[in-house]
Amino acid sequence: MTSPNMNSVMRTSIVCAISSLAVLASVSTSMARPDARKMTCHQTQSLIKQEGAVVITTGTHTYARFVASNRYCFYPEVRRPTYISTKDANQCPVSHCERPIKLFDD
Repeated sequence: MTSPNMNSVMRTSIVCAISSLAVLASVSTSMARPDARKMTCHQTQSLIKQEGAVVITTGTHTYARFVASNRYCFYPEVRRPTYISTKDANQCPVSHCERPIKLFDD
């Protein structure tokens, strides 16, 4: 037989556990990676411009990081134009970071 205090502690623990799960579920949903296949080209470009740099799902098992300017690239990378497929365009112009091609040895 459990005491009234023990029942209260167990109830409080269960409520806390359920509340924690609800918070974790809402956080993971809000942090889901945007999917270019579900956005228009304009929405994708606007998101990149607004965030500066964002990782976007580009296919079933693929994703990439896209940037608004060179300031979001890690040295020695530079911003380069590329295209991704979106809901309304097969070739939506965006930019990503790449290492520059070294033509000659120093």
